Amino acid sequence: MTVTAAKSVEVVEGLTADAIPDWVFEREEPLVLSGLVSDWPAIPEGEGDLDQLQAYLSTFWTEKPVTAYVAPAEASGRFGYNDAFNGFNFRSGSAPLADIVERLREQGAPGDDGPMAIYVGSTPVAGWLPGFEKANTLAIPGEPLVNFWLGNRTTVSAHYDFPSNVACVVYGRRRFTLFPTDQVENLYVGPVDRTPSGQPISLVDFDAPDFQKFPRFKAALAVSQSCELGPGDAIFIPSMWWHHVQALSDCNLLVNYWWLNHAQHFGSPFNALLHGIMSIRHLPETQRRAWQALMNFYVFDAEAMPHMPAHALGCLGDMSEQEAQRLREELLNRLQA
Repeated sequence: MTVTAAKSVEVVEGLTADAIPDWVFEREEPLVLSGLVSDWPAIPEGEGDLDQLQAYLSTFWTEKPVTAYVAPAEASGRFGYNDAFNGFNFRSGSAPLADIVERLREQGAPGDDGPMAIYVGSTPVAGWLPGFEKANTLAIPGEPLVNFWLGNRTTVSAHYDFPSNVACVVYGRRRFTLFPTDQVENLYVGPVDRTPSGQPISLVDFDAPDFQKFPRFKAALAVSQSCELGPGDAIFIPSMWWHHVQALSDCNLLVNYWWLNHAQHFGSPFNALLHGIMSIRHLPETQRRAWQALMNFYVFDAEAMPHMPAHALGCLGDMSEQEAQRLREELLNRLQA
């Protein structure tokens, strides 16, 4: 059984890669940008095949090895933890992209009795496909990180990304299932410090969800959204939205753009999460609640503080890059004390 989302992601047509309106990036929900990059030279006629992909990528790739992940047939393309939950169900290696494509050709589609799954994830386009980005342009605000994702019928379990995201399907088809940011407790997310690829993931198998083991997953499904995209389509995924991605073809290539819509000198909130786990999670409940109240007051509610003059606000007021650096140095000193 495959899970069914509550509704389809909203679709907009007629936008072009060189002129995405600002309102797209200001949305708080996902949006399918149908045919957004259909004019890219990389987009094949029809659904595309491995011969087309190989011919086009070979005009850019170098001999520089890329990291690839391989899972056995019994994983059915789903990368994650092993049955004992003391490791992962895949192994990693490295090889030039030309070799990876040849391995894809040898393997075909993974399945219970079929070949293994091959997955190259989150690899910078500029480093491994120099010239691709210039030939296939997309107008994204700021200076986005541009990565490619290559493989056969693989599944990336539900996870979040801090940056906002526009993901563009180049070859193959992909199914996205998305959940609002507040669904973390209903997705049964795994550990934060031992993850398959750097981000915590949902432990639910979306192809065969165990509702006895994961009963609250039904609540997540009730507010979920889904879509299936083909070559030339793109999807905007707002910051922190959970998304589960299934590659549905024997050959799949996706290029995505990550960017932050705030000053980067503030650093990653994930660092604060890890520090909070270390310093607050294991306190007695009454102390945890007291720190929760302080966090709400100073961080999450972030209300104006008219009881203090502006010059006395310190780090609670507008923070320049220099002030952020000063606060970071103070934190480092405290951590080393």
